Amino acid sequence: MPDTVVQYPSQCRLTVFWKRREKFTALKKRGFYAAAPAVAPLPTPEKEHFSLKSGEAKSVCIFNRIVEASNDHTIVPLGAVVPDSSYLPLVALKNEITGTLKENHSVLIDYSDELGALELRCEIQKLMLLRGVKVEPEDILLTNGCTEALFLAVQSCSSPGDIIALESPVFLGTIQMLKNLKRRIITIPTSPATGMDLQKLEEAMQQEDIKCVIMSALFQNPLGFVMPGEQRSAAVKLTAQYNVSLIEDDVYHDCSFRHTQERCLKSYDTDGHVLYCSSFSKTLASGIRSGWLIGGTGHRSAADMKIALSLGNSVLLQKAVARYLGSGRFESHLFIMQKTMEQQMTEMASILVKTLPEGTAISQPKGGYYFWVELPEQYDSLELFESALQAGISIVPGPAFSPENRYKNCMRITFASPINESVRNGIKKLGVLLERQNG
Repeated sequence: MPDTVVQYPSQCRLTVFWKRREKFTALKKRGFYAAAPAVAPLPTPEKEHFSLKSGEAKSVCIFNRIVEASNDHTIVPLGAVVPDSSYLPLVALKNEITGTLKENHSVLIDYSDELGALELRCEIQKLMLLRGVKVEPEDILLTNGCTEALFLAVQSCSSPGDIIALESPVFLGTIQMLKNLKRRIITIPTSPATGMDLQKLEEAMQQEDIKCVIMSALFQNPLGFVMPGEQRSAAVKLTAQYNVSLIEDDVYHDCSFRHTQERCLKSYDTDGHVLYCSSFSKTLASGIRSGWLIGGTGHRSAADMKIALSLGNSVLLQKAVARYLGSGRFESHLFIMQKTMEQQMTEMASILVKTLPEGTAISQPKGGYYFWVELPEQYDSLELFESALQAGISIVPGPAFSPENRYKNCMRITFASPINESVRNGIKKLGVLLERQNG
């Protein structure tokens, strides 16, 4: 099976922005540089030192403020990875909710099936085939978003005090979750071009009793890379060799700029040790909290925990999402949204390289809604977070993506909202704040 499963219509594809005649330099697999950087400053494995020793999961103390800022619509949203409502099929979803209620108002009082609404699980079964995974509806557990799927996956294959291996940098919510679950962690260097360093992962598995690895292969948050197909296969084989569960966070699967369907890690799994987590939060609406877990060997344990935790999800929303997916409109919605985000990415890159300090590096995401930005070493993104928030602008500072307070001079900048005058002015203000910080 090829690594790229489905190709969307090529004639509609936009020109990727590193081929545009803008005033910046592109270096292969290194990112975009404002003006003339002295060295390649992206967070590569060669630059950062990793001890490969386990430690407590520690998250930055501003986690809740980052979440609050993403929900505050008076703040310029350069930190949130929630697509603007204008990009989402909210009217269609509203109509499906209304239609579901008209069809059967008992959805307001009925509890969900043990695994979730069968209709939605059947639609997800079809979706997973496009991702290279043949699965039955009874192997799918519906969850409240991808976060709950990750929570159940971790709980089903580890216990408090156990060691979990993570990418670095990694999604800040994962660090917060593992802290609350009292897991110990080992961070593995992760390339902005190819993903987790599998040689370092094997060294860590040889040194410590790692119970599971949490990994994103496609459009990882915050780096935006696509792990090469041979490396995806190798990651699955390596974790199976050491009898370590592999938890795949694939929430951005449908956020490609290439308009393709890539094979996920789960598609290389032959023994059920890969636990697959995803959701529709990044493509339909985050508020519907519609995610799923394919738990493999941990499926029964996860299902039992889900019932004990919440007695299932909203039947109304599950059935409405199933109706929408069954209508055949999802693929065309995705194609339009992906084109839009590619345009947003192009325009935002141009603005950033004209505004941020000389020597700044900007990643080359293959999908998703964000850039990983590395400022020259003298800058402090935590300080910038505070001053930007006071100016009505949200960013996410680099240390939020590390339990070890790495990436002090890095930040995540998103392009999930329309690039209007408010956003342009917000970026200009960031440039001014950075000038002040540099004295």
